[in-house]
Amino acid sequence: MAQKCWSGGCLVATEPLRFEILGEVRALRAGAPIDLGPAKQRAVLAVLLLQAGRPVPTHQIVDAVWGDEPPENGANVVQKYVAGLRRALDPDRAPRTPGELLALTGSGYVLRTAEAALDTDEFQAAINRAAAERAAHRPVEAAATLRAGLSLWRGDALSGLTGSVFEAARTRLADARASAWETWAEIGVEQGRAGALIPELTRLTEEFPLREGLRTQLMLALHQAGRQAEALAVFRDAREHFLDEFGAEPGERMQEAHRRILRNEPAPLPDPTPVSPPPAVPAPAAPLLHPPKPRRQISAAEVIFALLAPIATCLVGSWFYFAYTGFRRRQARYFFITAGYVSVWLVGVLLFTLGDPGTLDDGDTTTVQGTGIIVLFLLPLFAAAHGLVVALYAGEFYYKRTMREQARQFILFAPDRAREVGIGRPDLPLRTVDDGGLVDLNHLGGYDLASATGLPVAQALEIAANRPYTRPEELVTRGLADERTVKKLASQLVCVPPAPGVAWPPR
Repeated sequence: MAQKCWSGGCLVATEPLRFEILGEVRALRAGAPIDLGPAKQRAVLAVLLLQAGRPVPTHQIVDAVWGDEPPENGANVVQKYVAGLRRALDPDRAPRTPGELLALTGSGYVLRTAEAALDTDEFQAAINRAAAERAAHRPVEAAATLRAGLSLWRGDALSGLTGSVFEAARTRLADARASAWETWAEIGVEQGRAGALIPELTRLTEEFPLREGLRTQLMLALHQAGRQAEALAVFRDAREHFLDEFGAEPGERMQEAHRRILRNEPAPLPDPTPVSPPPAVPAPAAPLLHPPKPRRQISAAEVIFALLAPIATCLVGSWFYFAYTGFRRRQARYFFITAGYVSVWLVGVLLFTLGDPGTLDDGDTTTVQGTGIIVLFLLPLFAAAHGLVVALYAGEFYYKRTMREQARQFILFAPDRAREVGIGRPDLPLRTVDDGGLVDLNHLGGYDLASATGLPVAQALEIAANRPYTRPEELVTRGLADERTVKKLASQLVCVPPAPGVAWPPR
């Protein structure tokens, strides 16, 4: 029981709190859900839970909850929602007393969960306990511990919340969940429980299609159950999937399982000796046998509109096209281009109307009017040529964006393979993977980082000297780059996790 005191006396809180984010964000007292108020208030709680026990500055809460559309008085709105959370989570707190559970410090708001339960902490504890049990050669207990931890999940983590912060956390937690399932399946295969594993593994490979470990264990379980043809079919499907999506062959672990099945060898037994760390020198990047073919597509309708609209509408159509392009590509420069064309067009109209209208009736024009006519005549032609170039390269732009998104997914669900094929490593001369031009903050040398991003060499070297990073936004929080620079490079930057035990690459 927790006792809380203030100047007027003391109060004992008999019911501990429980917080859950492995599903919809919830808070419970004595097993009963607490009304957390409106959706944004629930999102503020989620931000604080993701940093439980650590202060979160107000501006970070605003960025996480509202993204690119913050309220005018963000700090006041956050204060209002924090007050609502205090009333919901700590109803016995005396009025006008400092919050203890949800406190305001000099560095921001902090949610103190030392006396509360948090499902992510329980999940991580289960993973750690299972690892210790497995190391102590108690596989049955380890498998049961993992299943208990996995039972904490009630759906996708942070369900219903949107925004880059929540998406990153959701993906990170999903990766940890998939890893736990892989370990559980590996233990089951080692114990010869193929019959019980196959249905669950079939479902899991559909839920986590990029996890080679789950596909490998499904292959071994099917082989163990005497279903060799089905095991080989799993490998064929996986190979086609990885080649289609990334141009990458399955990893060595799956390849080795495939060879064992072809040779009709039994699944390997667990090695009782401790696992040694990986070698200090990372393996060279494996070339892709089938690099993805460019899928650049040119929209004929877009090309025709971009070419003819400025001429047919006296430039007005180009305004809509460039504004549409800026919205679709999420690039502000196209809105500035639109504003530029509008401004020059207005100047041309102004010059045309400044002269004496009577001179036009006589078939003559002043110098000012002539300049306006030339501007109004040439501008649509220039806009048509500009729009044609933009439309012709639209396919290349969307192709690269697609490849970057696919490569990011590959990093999240297969970081070992991402390191092997060199995602985010334009410095590797023999690399054949197409990642759309990504730049890896964790493995690219300082000088190469400067060359790939355009950052000053001194700044790039400082960034390389302070890694690893889990996300590019850490450059801002660590004072290594300003927010504007990181946003400008956001489409390029990635953070491929370093391999455990591997010496850090040269800076």
